[in-house]
This record gives sequence, structure tokens and C-alpha cells, in this order.
Amino acid sequence: MLSKKLFLTSTALFVLLSFLFVSSVGASLELWNRTYGGTGGEVAYSLVETYDGGFALAGVSSSDGFWLVKTDADGYMQWNKTYGGGTAHSLIQTSDGGYALAGEIIPSGAAQDFYVVKTDADGNMQWSRTYGGEHSDIAYSLVETSDGGYALAGGTSSFDVGQGDFWLVKTDDYGNVEWNQTYGGASNEGAYSLVETSDRGYALAGYTLSFGAGSYDFWLIKTDSQGIPEFPSWVILPLFLLIVLFAVFLKRRICYRSAT
Repeated sequence: MLSKKLFLTSTALFVLLSFLFVSSVGASLELWNRTYGGTGGEVAYSLVETYDGGFALAGVSSSDGFWLVKTDADGYMQWNKTYGGGTAHSLIQTSDGGYALAGEIIPSGAAQDFYVVKTDADGNMQWSRTYGGEHSDIAYSLVETSDGGYALAGGTSSFDVGQGDFWLVKTDDYGNVEWNQTYGGASNEGAYSLVETSDRGYALAGYTLSFGAGSYDFWLIKTDSQGIPEFPSWVILPLFLLIVLFAVFLKRRICYRSAT
């Protein structure tokens, strides 16, 4: 009788463990995969799940540049749109149900510029904007801001103080520039990710060669709502004292010159 109970218990335990194992394996099984493209080269750099449960992908098509693909929940293409030469590195679905893409475009005879495209829910372009200077400027990250505008982050060689800097560009809801800021040192920096923070400031992440332990290091910058870098609280008092000492020194020097 005891051996029968032991057999039944062992069998039940085996069935339970087998079920758990199969469930765990099944959870990691691929459900489906899809490819999109032609005989040329196509690369997707950004993906979002859309409000209708489907997906949108953005990247580059070798034949048409900026490429936006919209699919249903099973990955079947519903529509696709292209928006001129260049490469889309970042994609968001906007609060109005449309899309915004950011990346780079090369104007005729010039270097790369930041490039932003805003579309409606069906991918039809509503407006596009370029931002940049004489040298290479590439946007890698885009967010819709709490005021209804947009912010873009990437790298600039046009407005840098070294060999390349972080570049943050803030626009209104039609892509018109409201302000921009650069961050960097004597060497090279590049921003690849951007978020708007809960206090309506910004945080940018990327790499630095100017600061850190050497070679490439992570670099994180926190700014206020106007893109001005924020100092840690412990820096404020020493900085204030330094300013006061400098003011006292400058005043005494002016008084000394006046006396002589």
C-alpha cells in the first residue's frame, strides 16, 4: 500500500515538473518572424508597439532612404512609406496617433544634418525639418515632450568645442527650433539616448573621450528644462565661495590700481 502511494506521488510530481518544463520552454518559443525589403539593403533601427496593438519599424532603405513600415499584431505589413534620402535612427508614435522619425540626411553637396519627419496615422508626411551646420550632425534619439513639442539628441561636429559633442535640440510641435545646447570637452562625445525627466528636464546618455577613466566611457548628462546642465547639490556651495573669493580678489585689484 505504501509503495503504491509512493508510486502515485512520484508520478504526480513527474507530471507536474514535466508540465512546468514544457511551459517554460514554450514561453520562450518564437511565435513568428517577418522580413520586409527588396533586393537592396534595408536596416531597421527603431521599433515601437502601436496603439492598435501592431508595430511600426523605422530605418533605412538603400533605394529610398528613410523607411517607415507599419504592421498588424502578427507582423503582416499594412503599409509602408519613404521620406527621401537618409537614415532614420529613432521612431516614436505621437500623442495624435501619428509618427515622428529622427535621423540624418545628406543635403546635396553637404554633410549630414539632423532630419525629422512628422506623419499622420497613415504615414503621410505632415512636415519635415533639418538642423545642422557645415559638418556632420546626426540625430540618434527623439522624444515628444510634455509641452507637445519634440527634443532630439545626437552628435554634432558643426557646433562642437572639440572633435564632436552631444547636441540637444528642442522644437515646438511643428519642428521649429526653440533652443539648442551642446555638451562636450576637448575630444569626442556622442549622444545616443534621450529622455524627458519627471521635472521636465532632460537626460542624455552616450559616450565620452574627454572625461572619465580613459578611452570610451559612458556619459550621462542631466539638464533643466532649457537644456542647462544641473550641478550636484554639493557643488553649489564651493562654487558660490569660489565666485565670492574671485569677486573680492578682483575688487581689491581694482582698488589697488586706483590708489596707484
